Amino acid sequence: MAAGADRSRCHFIQGTRRDGEVVPFDPARDMRQLQDAIRKIGGIRLLVIDPVVSAVTGDSHKNTEVRRALQPLVDLAAACDCALLGITHFAKGGQGTDPAQRVVGSVAFTAVARIVLVAAKVKGMDGEDSRILARGKSNIGPDDGGFEYHMEQCEPLPGLQASRIAWG
Repeated sequence: MAAGADRSRCHFIQGTRRDGEVVPFDPARDMRQLQDAIRKIGGIRLLVIDPVVSAVTGDSHKNTEVRRALQPLVDLAAACDCALLGITHFAKGGQGTDPAQRVVGSVAFTAVARIVLVAAKVKGMDGEDSRILARGKSNIGPDDGGFEYHMEQCEPLPGLQASRIAWG
C-alpha cells in the first residue's frame, strides 16, 4: 500500500495443507502446490522467495545441494514466464569483499542467479550515510551501476504507519 501497488495483484503464500492440517509453506517440499496456486492466480510476473534459503532442504552451504534445490524454482519461473527474486542476507564481516562471496550459505545462491542486486548503506561524498541498490553480478548485461534511495515514512491508511522507498 505504501508503494502504491495494486493489492488485488499481490498474493502471499504462507502455508500449505498437509494431511488436513495447515503447515508453514516449504518451497523445497511444496513445489506442486505452489505451481497449482500460480496457475489458479494466473498472470504471475514476479515470484518472491523470502528467504531463498528456505527452498533448500539439505545443507545450504553445499554447492551441489543448493543448486539441486534451486533448479525447480528456476524451472517453475521459466514455465510461468515470470521473474524469480530470492532474498537473502550477507554474512557478518567481510566488508569490502566481493558481494557474491558474502551471501549467507553456499556461493551457489549467487552462481545460479542471472543478476544479483545488493542493497547497502555507504558513505556519501558529504560523509553522510546513503543507501544504494547496485548490481553485484550480472551475466546477462552490464554488472555495474545502481540507484541511490532512501526510506521515507508514510501513512497509506489513517493510523497505519509504513515505510517506502524514495528513489534518488
